[in-house]
Parts: sequence; C-alpha cells; structure tokens
Amino acid sequence: MKNHEFILTLFLASAVLIGALFYYIYSSSLKPKSENEGIQNPTQKRYFFFLVYIAVFAILFSITIPKSPYYLFADKAPDKVVYVAAKQFMFVLSEQAIDAKNPKSEKIVIQSGKPVEFRVTSLDVNHGFAIYNSKAELVTQTQAMPGYVNRLRWVFNEPGTYNILCLEFCGSAHAYMRSSFIVK
Repeated sequence: MKNHEFILTLFLASAVLIGALFYYIYSSSLKPKSENEGIQNPTQKRYFFFLVYIAVFAILFSITIPKSPYYLFADKAPDKVVYVAAKQFMFVLSEQAIDAKNPKSEKIVIQSGKPVEFRVTSLDVNHGFAIYNSKAELVTQTQAMPGYVNRLRWVFNEPGTYNILCLEFCGSAHAYMRSSFIVK
C-alpha cells in the first residue's frame, strides 16, 4: 500500500507543478499593458515549457511503469496458475485449462504470500476482471478479451475471501457478473 501512496503523492505533486507552470506560461504571455512589461518572445518561453513538460513526463513514466501490476511480480515464478474465462454473465475459474464449449468452474484456494498467475480470457465479449478484497477495495484488475489471454500475477498477503467483479459493461446482467476465491 505504501507504493500506491507514494505514486499518488508523486502524481498530485506533479499535477500541482504542471498546473503552476501552465498558469505561469499563460499569465506571462498575455498582451503587455505597456511597452516595458511582458516578455519579448512568448514562443521561446512556451518551447522551454514543453521541453520541461516532456522531461517531467518521461521521468514519471519511467518511475511508474515498472511498478505496474504487469511488472511488479514478473520476476517471480507463479506458485499456482488459475485459468479464468469470462462469459456473459459469469466468471469460470479453474486450475486446468478451460474447455470453451463446456466451461466448468472450480472452488479456488490460493496460498497467502505466494505468487499466483491468472490467465484471463473471454469466451464472448470484452469483460473487466477486477479483484476486490474483503473491504471492497480494488486490489488489481485486467481485461478479459476474446481470442487473447492476459496474464496477471499477484501476491495476496491477507487471507480472506476475494471477490471478482466485471468492470466493463457487457450487457443487461453485468451487475450480477461476479465470482470469488479464498486466500488461506
């Protein structure tokens, strides 16, 4: 959780900085009241601003992308693989590859503190695959897309029941599309 707080603080600080720079550029490039006020070349100042903006963006991008869920546990071999197939209006979870013609769900139990890999796909339309903890906080998520398998690795450190909800509107019964698994 501390990584998330750091990233949020970093983004908020950069947003304030970028907002202040935008205001400074805007106010300094207004038409001067007299001949002695204002800047002589507002285009040069805008060019400098956009160079700074690109540098800040590159730095933030290089800091945050490696901390995304796709890279966070990439170097750890999964202790368990859970196959997930989304289908209107259900999730099928299994420890074996799922047969698209006859999908059957299993009760999934995951060990706390061990890396798990979810192999997520869809059997019909796009779906969201979102995992929530017992406090209804979003832990991690990925897309479930037909014809493609997203691999999502995660380490669950808190035991309990985790709920899976669809984050992509997929039809009239979207709100009832849910499943769960247990972390011991």
